[in-house]
Amino acid sequence: MLFFSQQVYSQKLDKEFRAFYKGFQRNVAADSINALKNTMYFPFQTIYWIDGMNALTDEEKADGMIDEEDIDVLSKRIFNEEVRRVVPAMEVERVQQIDVEGSGDYYKRLAKVVDKGSTLLELYCQVVAADTLGDEYFAFIFGKVNNEYRILSYYTTGRIKN
Repeated sequence: MLFFSQQVYSQKLDKEFRAFYKGFQRNVAADSINALKNTMYFPFQTIYWIDGMNALTDEEKADGMIDEEDIDVLSKRIFNEEVRRVVPAMEVERVQQIDVEGSGDYYKRLAKVVDKGSTLLELYCQVVAADTLGDEYFAFIFGKVNNEYRILSYYTTGRIKN
């Protein structure tokens, strides 16, 4: 029964989120930073942490937040060549709903900005790069804010801000 209710919820998201996601893919592929900026929620989180594993202070967590003015400088780090190559190939079915209640502080903080009754959605991509010893990864978190889907955060193997 729980599986069925998750499917029904995902089906509700299909039309609206699929259209948003298709536009997201198109804008990433075209490197349309202004169009992408218009779908981002600011402040935009760029650091990921796991409770109990990463001992980040609130100040360090806040350091990952970037404002709209910063996106022009940092957009090439977020929407880099790997992202522009991989995202257009990721089918919408790869986007997963986040169980906010069962997750840690990272997702709970992001969930505070989405509309009541809405949820968080995550596109997580793991990429094997020829020039690295381990796998590289990146993820985008999406959510509905003021009844429109937005890109809430991006995280990857390294830091976005120096």
